[in-house]
Amino acid sequence: MKTLLLTAKITSRLLQKVEHAAARTILTPTFVSTLRLSWTKHNPYSSPNVHKRQMTTAYSGIPSDGKLNSHLLSHLIPYESTLKDGRLVQVDFFRNSPSHPEECEWFAGMALMNLVIREGRSWPFEEDFTSLDDYRSYFLSHTAFVVRAVDNGMDAQQRNSSSAGEILGCFYIKPNFPGRCSHICNGGFITAPRFRGLGVARLMGNVFLRAARDLGYKSSYFNLVFKSNVGSVKLWESLGFERVTVLEKAARLEGLEEGVLDTAYGYRFDLERLPEYYLGVEAAPHRK
Repeated sequence: MKTLLLTAKITSRLLQKVEHAAARTILTPTFVSTLRLSWTKHNPYSSPNVHKRQMTTAYSGIPSDGKLNSHLLSHLIPYESTLKDGRLVQVDFFRNSPSHPEECEWFAGMALMNLVIREGRSWPFEEDFTSLDDYRSYFLSHTAFVVRAVDNGMDAQQRNSSSAGEILGCFYIKPNFPGRCSHICNGGFITAPRFRGLGVARLMGNVFLRAARDLGYKSSYFNLVFKSNVGSVKLWESLGFERVTVLEKAARLEGLEEGVLDTAYGYRFDLERLPEYYLGVEAAPHRK
């Protein structure tokens, strides 16, 4: 009998069922032994040499640092740009310093995530992330970035000062679906409220396209772009995303009349048609 190679998590209860079946001669003891050997050898949850995130999706993951396959973006990240007000910023990976917790940008990312959740207008979640590991499982499971101020400046209203190193926004890139559809990526984007209107979201969108393509994704699909989020709709359409789905009565959002459910759009971008030198950055070494 051929060896069954298991690459998904098998519970002890399932193994017990297999052994019980073997006792009834449905499966031979030799097969069960082979199965156990295969499980030990290929268990993605016990071997440090096996990629642990191949079955994650847009809403699931394993706590990480947001730097999966970061070596494929060494030609692009950090990426420097100038906002509408002339302020220099850079798109970079999240910083984390175990010896200096106050410099860890994971907390800033989680704070922004919880802020937009409480706003209730652009994300489907209703409950805050209360655990850093839970946040890391969602936002940092694959490849994630911040928009970090390089120099001092002001907020969008020119009322309050802002120091170098402040996080103006963040976004992630990860598979939208598992397995055979994992070449389709998803992205999640947050601009800090006091920096909205300065071009932070457009910068993130542009870097997202180039980074996603260079990470090896073939296309991108955004599941829930709400009709009432006019700025988001305009942004994705201006960047060349195609509206491919319309889901009516999809979301119970803040700011709408009582009982009104918002429509959600699905947007797709074919990353294989993105120009090789998009953003004016040289071709990725692994694509030459």
